[in-house]
Amino acid sequence: MHELIERYIHDVTRRLPEKERGEIRLELEASISDMLPDDPGENDIVDALTQLGAPRLLAEQYRKKPRYLVSPAMFELYISVLKLVVPIVAVVLTGIGIITGLSSYFVSVGEVISAAISAAFEGALQAAFWVTIGFAIADHSVVKQKPWAVGDLPKLPDQGGAKIPRSSSIVEMALAVFFTALFIVMILRGEPWFILVRGSEIITPFTRAALERFVPYLVLFGVLSLVINSLKLFWARWNVPLCIANIVYQVVWVGIVVYALHWQDLWNPEFTEFASTLFDDVDILRLVTTGRVALILSVLLVAIAAIDVGVSVHKTWKGTREPG
Repeated sequence: MHELIERYIHDVTRRLPEKERGEIRLELEASISDMLPDDPGENDIVDALTQLGAPRLLAEQYRKKPRYLVSPAMFELYISVLKLVVPIVAVVLTGIGIITGLSSYFVSVGEVISAAISAAFEGALQAAFWVTIGFAIADHSVVKQKPWAVGDLPKLPDQGGAKIPRSSSIVEMALAVFFTALFIVMILRGEPWFILVRGSEIITPFTRAALERFVPYLVLFGVLSLVINSLKLFWARWNVPLCIANIVYQVVWVGIVVYALHWQDLWNPEFTEFASTLFDDVDILRLVTTGRVALILSVLLVAIAAIDVGVSVHKTWKGTREPG
């Protein structure tokens, strides 16, 4: 099939629900074939596609449930922007709500959750409202659009990579924001985490100085995770740029954590001494001071990152012959 016909059919069907695309593709192929001579040239194809008209308008004719909140000419772009902007704004404001809630020493867990949900809900509504207002203004502006032409057809997408569920990206974004905010606030408030209890005494494995020094790196991790998952939400399919970005992210976070594991003041001496008393056959203090614990954890983290990179590379090239 000629590339222009493929691009035209793709531009029409991408605007329709997935369950309807196969049937409409066949109908379009048959209709275009009937409009062409036995041995069509490129001019014949251009004339036939021009007669069919703009793909966005033809798609609206095929749609079983017409939608006119925004005009058919703008609706697909409107929905795409909503799907991208609303989750990102909601997740970011969820993190702000968590930080705001945890910043008070006299706040309950229920109040923190309530603040986070309230911030997310309000942010989603605000984002949807302003996106809708923006599209309404653009849709009713006096600027006239140029008539549609075959040359306006988009290129066929690269369907090589595996699809990324939007729900997965949104959940990962939410978790990244939540735990980044939680750990930062716990460190700044001096809250104990990863603890051992000796009688009535609470012993933490890491020194406060090391944890406070690690806060900027936690912020960096949160930002990078938000960027990676925003790219996943935007592309919704593994591709080469996303794969490269993920590799960079894995290298950065592993490099920083391995670097921190070798800080001389990372481990709390009281923790290592007490941990040694819990294991008769293992000298925890010697393992920490000789750097063997840091080495073991570093190897483990590198292995985890390598597996993630391998999976992302596999998913980038997975399904190269599968339909999009």
